[in-house]
Amino acid sequence: MDPQLTAAITLTLALIAITVGYVIACWIWPFKSHRKCDGTGKRRSPSGRAFRLCRRCDGTGRRLRAGRWIYNQFARRRRDAR
Repeated sequence: MDPQLTAAITLTLALIAITVGYVIACWIWPFKSHRKCDGTGKRRSPSGRAFRLCRRCDGTGRRLRAGRWIYNQFARRRRDAR
């Protein structure tokens, strides 16, 4: 076998494995912790003395993963097309 062909096959299989792993992760864990509030759902007020709910995650501390959001969009379009 040609070494370039072997490298191409290896790279393709690695990319497929990473993609399948991400799809499984989005299925099992659809949410990730929100980076702005570090997953707590709270942020310091501008004065720094009080806490407020994070506006971006509505105080939940979780955000939907990009892959899960894409899946939800496709599922919604398919459901609406019926």
